[in-house]
Formats: sequence, C-alpha cells, structure tokens
Amino acid sequence: MKRIFTFIIGILTGIVLNAQRPSIGGYTVYYGDLHNHSNVSDGSGSPATAYNYAKNIAKLDFFSLTDHSGSITSTEWTDVKNQANAYNQDGIFTAFYGFEWSSFGNYGHVAVINTEDYCATATPTNTFSGLVSWLASRPNGIAFFNHPGREDAIGSEFSHFATAPSNQFVGIELWNKGNGLNVYYYNDGYYTGDNNKSYFDEALSRGWKIGAAGAGDNHSATWGTAYPSRLAILANNLTRANLLAAMQAKRFYTTMDKNIALSFKVNGAEMGSTVVSGANTIQIQASDADNEIFKKVILFDKNHNVVSTWSPNHTTVNISSSLTVRDGDFYYVKVTQTDGNEAISSPIFVSSSSSSNKAPVSSITSPCIGASFIAPGFISIEASAIDADGKIAKVEFYQGSIKLGEDLTSPFSYNWSGVGAGNYYLTVIATDNVGAKTLSSVISISVVQDLSKSCTCH
Repeated sequence: MKRIFTFIIGILTGIVLNAQRPSIGGYTVYYGDLHNHSNVSDGSGSPATAYNYAKNIAKLDFFSLTDHSGSITSTEWTDVKNQANAYNQDGIFTAFYGFEWSSFGNYGHVAVINTEDYCATATPTNTFSGLVSWLASRPNGIAFFNHPGREDAIGSEFSHFATAPSNQFVGIELWNKGNGLNVYYYNDGYYTGDNNKSYFDEALSRGWKIGAAGAGDNHSATWGTAYPSRLAILANNLTRANLLAAMQAKRFYTTMDKNIALSFKVNGAEMGSTVVSGANTIQIQASDADNEIFKKVILFDKNHNVVSTWSPNHTTVNISSSLTVRDGDFYYVKVTQTDGNEAISSPIFVSSSSSSNKAPVSSITSPCIGASFIAPGFISIEASAIDADGKIAKVEFYQGSIKLGEDLTSPFSYNWSGVGAGNYYLTVIATDNVGAKTLSSVISISVVQDLSKSCTCH
C-alpha cells in the first residue's frame, strides 16, 4: 500500500508541476534566459554553479551561458558543454550552451547558441559578415543580436543590418539587464527619417526575419533572479530539440513580467510564421498567472504604424479581428498591463501566394533516440525528406556542427564508419528545389567500448 500511495503522489506532483506552465494558442509557454556569463569570462561563479542556480534556484525552464568568446579556452569550452549536458533534463530543464561573439565598439555582440565549437573576433571572424559566414557552416547554430546600439562607436555595429540576412539569426534583444524596453526597444535605431523605427524594426525592414527577444546578461551569479523579465518560448515539449525548433520558427516573445502568456496568430498561424497575402483573421490572446489586468493591446505594421488598438481592461485578452495583409508586410503586437509591464510578440510575415514556398519536412528514421553502438562504430543513418510543393534537392547529414556527407536521391542515407566512443548528436538538413531548408530534430546516440553496455532500440 505504501508503494501505491507514493506512486500516486508522484503522479499528482507531476500534474501540479505541469500546470504551473501556462498553455496558450495550442502551445505550452516556457520561460528562460539565453544570454549569461560566468567566471569563464567577466562574470561570477563557475559554469556548474550557473546551471545549478538557473535550474534549482531561479527555476527557469531553459538557460544558457554565453561567455565572451575571446576569454574562453578550449578546456573551459568543454566544461561549459559538459555542465550543460549534465544539467539538461527533458521535461524539467533545458540547458543550452553558447558564447558571446564580442566585437567591442566595432561590430557588436552576438549570442551564438548550439554550435559544437566557438569563434572569437580574430580573422576570419573579425567582422560581422565573417561571423555570419562562420555560422553558415554550422547549420544547427542560432544567433541573437545583443543589446543593439551599445557597441556602435564607429558606426558599424551589425553592419547596420546591411549584410545579407541570415536565417540563423533568430532574434534581437529588446531589453537587457534591468533596462527594460526603454533603451533597446524605445529608440530611433541607426537610421533617421524612418518613423522612429527601433533597431528591431530596422532589422525587420531590411529582411532580417527575427523575433522579439531579451536577456538578463547576468554577470553577478544571480542568474534568473536579478530581474523578472523573461524570454518566453511557445513549444510542445521542454527539450532541446523542441525549443530549438521553436526558436528557429521565431515562435517566442519577450516579456517584462515573468509570467505573461501571449499568442498572436494570423489565420491560425502563430507568431514567427509566414502567411499568404489577402484577407485574413488575426487572433490575439494573453493571460497572466497573477491575474493582472491588461489595459492596452497594439498591433504594429512594417512601417511601425499603429494598425489597431484595443483596451481590454481585463485579466485575459481574447481578440479576433479581420485584416487585409499585403506581400512584404509584417505585423507584431504589444500588450501592456496596468502596472506598466509589457510583452512584445515576434512578427508574422506576409508573402504572396505565387511566391510562397512550403519548406520541406525532414526527420531521421534510423538510428533511434538513445541507440548505442560498439566502437569502432558503423552507423547507418537513414532519413525521410518530403516536399509538398516541389522536390528534394539534397539531404545533408550532420554530427553536431560537422557535416558527414549528403545524399541527392531517395531513399536518403549515409554510412558513418570507424566512429570512436562518445556521445553524438545527429541531424539532417533537407533542401528543396528552390533552396528552402529544414533542420530535423536531434537524435542522440552513443558509441561505447564495453559490449555489455551496448543496446539496441525497437
């Protein structure tokens, strides 16, 4: 009886924990921070201390260290990755690892997440375009523009968004540390005479399809507790693969209140999506676990004009309205509570039906998650890739950021031989006939020396 009682309590506890994470628009909301420092660079506390604090003290859903790459040694980089892997726990806490590319006073600071290696500001990555090129060869990596405007001493920060846009840049900070939105969102950006567009709006206007982010940029060993502001991700599950896919889809928003839940849809497509031009229906939903009142909701267009304003004066927001959108438009929303706290969504982008292309769908079908092999391993990687409105041009196979090979014809596969003992993270990238790419979910496998520790999956 005691065992049964304990088991039931465990189930109920799990239900309560899940209930603490709000759901909205068909997704669960996860709150965290992806720009933080430790004593690896100019912060306080070890990487282990940082991940432990974020997980067990701040109770964040996800977290990453991004120490200044110019201060990182190879040994320290290995430790950061090892600590992230040790504290990562599916369904409980997602630990990413990354670095901050830091061109002080010149090209700005960029948080780079989920690459197997790192780079500093030495040739060939001493310019912003050099960083973009470096990241392109590591397709599993994503990047955020950090505290825009702060490092523009010579007028070249982020090349003022003039570089050809990279889809691996997924967001820009609208707040940093305790500044709120006052410095990095409410500003006139780099350019004048453009209706006072912020850095965020200027980047969007120049083709960078990025989302609304923000970060604590913590240096003082109070990761996740120094400020109530959060980056909020809309995802199906709390895993690296799910959160990474959501960030690549720009399905996230920034909030100055630690528990605002926000959904912004056009014709059922969530923030970050691209929709077809024409008559559409928008839906805006918001709530707050503390039942705080939302006093204003604003819809902005690509010219930073106010399209519509609503005054809910209620603890929840549920707005449905018609909107005719045109090719090249983008829209985002801002919600404001009576205490002044705000949340800003990532945009929804618009394209014409004639130019709209559906990205392919890709996945690894073999091996399965958690599969184990004997060293030296021979691993046959098989993938599925489907394109609804065209054909698959190629499927590329990756281990971390390292490209193993590619296959141009179906069935898509790659044979990887002589694999040494270790843990490996496999992905594939499918490219269609017009160049659209899709990254698969990550499949983690291991190669072991001891035959008794090997296993198969079914």
